[in-house]
Amino acid sequence: MLATRYPLSLISPKSHAFLNSNYGNLPAQTAQAGEEQAVLLNPDDAAQRGIVAGAPIRVFNDRGAFEAFATVSADVMPGVVVAPSGYWQRSNRRGATVHVLTPPAFADLGRAPTFSDILVQVSGA
Repeated sequence: MLATRYPLSLISPKSHAFLNSNYGNLPAQTAQAGEEQAVLLNPDDAAQRGIVAGAPIRVFNDRGAFEAFATVSADVMPGVVVAPSGYWQRSNRRGATVHVLTPPAFADLGRAPTFSDILVQVSGA
């Protein structure tokens, strides 16, 4: 079962510093968003994986992986990972962003994108 291998649900809201990926190359905008991609994890999920705040982490599934730095916060529900989008590949660790994990499929209702249905696992980088 897929949820056994990838027990966390990933959401990738828009960053407040970027407009989609526009401005992701501007120093003032990346300073506001954070020079490096951060991923928010619930303290329980982080502890289960031996992850501490500020540690480099790997977020992955069958489609790919990207690396970021952990932000541990009770503001995130257990079982949920938050990785704001908008960072450019060339400025991200290992040249990949959250979008390597998103499926190319469309929903059966209205052919909407399915980027809100992403199962992942997180480990130390």
